[in-house]
Amino acid sequence: MSRGWGARTERQSRVLLNVYDLHDTNEYLEPFGLGLFHTGVQVGGREYTFAGGGGVFDMTPQEAPGAKFREAIDMGAFEGSESKLASIIDELKPQFKPDSYNILTKNCNHFSDALVRRLLAKPIPGYLNRLAMLGGCCGPCLPPSLGGTGANGPVGGPGGGGGSGGGGGGSGSVRGLSVPPIATEAFAGKGQSLGTSTSGSRQRPVVVGSDSDRRERIRAATLARMNRGADADPG
Repeated sequence: MSRGWGARTERQSRVLLNVYDLHDTNEYLEPFGLGLFHTGVQVGGREYTFAGGGGVFDMTPQEAPGAKFREAIDMGAFEGSESKLASIIDELKPQFKPDSYNILTKNCNHFSDALVRRLLAKPIPGYLNRLAMLGGCCGPCLPPSLGGTGANGPVGGPGGGGGSGGGGGGSGSVRGLSVPPIATEAFAGKGQSLGTSTSGSRQRPVVVGSDSDRRERIRAATLARMNRGADADPG
C-alpha cells in the first residue's frame, strides 16, 4: 500500500493531527480548554490511531465513522522514510495493545501524543486530552464502567476488533475504531457505526441530563462568572 512516498526514500512529509468532535457539548467546552475529542495522526496519506479491541491501526484520513471531523492541525514535517515510520509505529504497538485501552489513562489521544513525540519531538495540544487527565486523578475512585481502575474501555466487535496495525484496506476502510464511551455509546469493531451497541446492554453516558439542561447549566455558570467580575470592578 502506498502512503505517499517510497519505502526507503527519506523526504519531508507533513504530519497532520486530525481532530474529531465526539459530542456537541464541545461547542461550549472548547472555549474553556476542554472537550470530548478523538484524534488520529495523518502521515503520507494514511491516518493512524488507537482503539479498544483494535489496537493500533491505519485508516482513510478524516473519515472516522460517526465522529464529526473538526480540524487538521499541522504539527510539522517528518523527515524520514515510509519504513522508518512503520518502524516507529511497530515500536509503539506493545504499549498500545488492543486490550490495554483505558478511557482515562490510555486512549486514542495518548497514542496520538506518543506518535507525534516520536516523529517530531513535540506533544499534541494539551486541551485535546485534558478531560481524561482530570478524570485520571479520580480514577481509583471511579467504577470500571466509568473508566476507573480496571476498566478496559470499548471492546472490539466481531472478529476480535477487526485486527490491528498493518496496512489498511481499500478506500474508507476502518479497523477496530472505537470512540470512548464517555462521549457516545459503544463504537468498536470493524465498520461499526458510532452510537450502535455490539451487545445487549447499552452503556450510559457519563454526562447526565439532556443537551438543553447541559447548555443551560453552562450558560448560567458563564453568566455567574461575568456578574462576579462586574461586581468586583471598582469602576
